[in-house]
Amino acid sequence: MRVPAGDDSGFTATDSPTESARFGFAVRRYAIGAGDPDPLLDAIRSDGADLAIVRLPTSRTDVLNRLREVGDDVLLGDCLVVYRRDNVRLGRPEGPTNESFVARPAVEADFDLLDRLTDEIFVGYRNHYQANPRLGGFDLSEGYREWTRGHVGTGELRCLIGSVDGVECSYGTVRIDAEECEIVLNGTLPEYRSRGVYRDLLRAMVRLFMDEGAPVSMISTQVDNVAVQRVWVKEGFRLDDSYFTVHLNLT
Repeated sequence: MRVPAGDDSGFTATDSPTESARFGFAVRRYAIGAGDPDPLLDAIRSDGADLAIVRLPTSRTDVLNRLREVGDDVLLGDCLVVYRRDNVRLGRPEGPTNESFVARPAVEADFDLLDRLTDEIFVGYRNHYQANPRLGGFDLSEGYREWTRGHVGTGELRCLIGSVDGVECSYGTVRIDAEECEIVLNGTLPEYRSRGVYRDLLRAMVRLFMDEGAPVSMISTQVDNVAVQRVWVKEGFRLDDSYFTVHLNLT
């Protein structure tokens, strides 16, 4: 997932119209880096959002502890870990472990396929939404289907579909950037997870990034999603950052 961390000097604040429409109340997202927390706290007080979602480095326990100055209903949603791969130093990844593995760009005609894959891949998956009782009943797959469809294209946002033995069983959405390309959402059908398909998909996305000239590949997940992190490390990714995601229910 993309990490909209605040810059070193202050914080960022952005409306979240998609989440606001989905939940039926005003959602605003904030992120802070190494800056003074007082301007962030003042902004949350004055902006009038019903739900503030705040992302902060795990080193900023000072900010975490002060969020209750804004409101009593503060919930720790998750801990996100960010890994990066030095494409220049490591070079192109090896070819697929499955000889029949093929990755192709997704097109709009694949929407139904991607919806089905999303529903099966992410069944039972949890993120910071599930930590907030106010959002009870939220269908994570619904949000992921919408997110995945939004990455089907040929510009900055793209999607690759991976197949083995002719069966389309995995996909990855990516953000293309000249400095750092990001793997946004990715996964493999459960019955293919012990066959190295996820590793093949990961390598295909990194090769795409290198074809685009990006010196760095980035990927992130919740800290307890250990299995994929083991694959990342074996493929040259290194743990680089970590962030808390915090919900403030303000109304």
